Amino acid sequence: LDKRNNSYYFVHDKLQEAAYSAMNPEDRRRTHFLYGLTLARIAARERDDKLILIASTQVNLGGPEFVADDDQAVQVAKLNLEAGKMAIKMSDFFSAYSFLEYGISYLPKGHWDTNYDLSLELFNKSASCALMNAEHKNLKFLLDQIMHNANCANDKFRAIMISITFKMWSGQIAEAIKMTTSTLNDLGEGIPNLI
Repeated sequence: LDKRNNSYYFVHDKLQEAAYSAMNPEDRRRTHFLYGLTLARIAARERDDKLILIASTQVNLGGPEFVADDDQAVQVAKLNLEAGKMAIKMSDFFSAYSFLEYGISYLPKGHWDTNYDLSLELFNKSASCALMNAEHKNLKFLLDQIMHNANCANDKFRAIMISITFKMWSGQIAEAIKMTTSTLNDLGEGIPNLI
């Protein structure tokens, strides 16, 4: 190791690789998880968006099995939501989808009851990214979860719009029109006969 500016560095990359590969896989994942949590605290304090992406990636390399309790699980789910939003702003829907899916995986049991707003936002944004990434199988699961757990029509609206868009993009025009008409009728609106 070499010391520069009060920090220690490996003299050579191969030494770092050797030290890393000598760790057992569980210790490696735990180290990534704890490192990510530390980076997340620094990112919040410094308001550093790039560091949030790195922190989320490190936490996710660890995985949900290292979460200490439900509070920490919610904290990590929120971290992934923030990283997902940043990736969406950069039009990186593959990374965004990954962050959002990890965020969902960290949600504690009963999350629709205890963390409704967080759950709804994670599932809606993940569904949007799944649509963009042609993850059709998971898109259906995400939309079903939203439609089943959303408390009101307003909270289901985004999922309905994603469903209509999916139907349009996959050539199911008649079904998309039927769903649009049904949604408008449920809202007390209609499509005018004459334009």
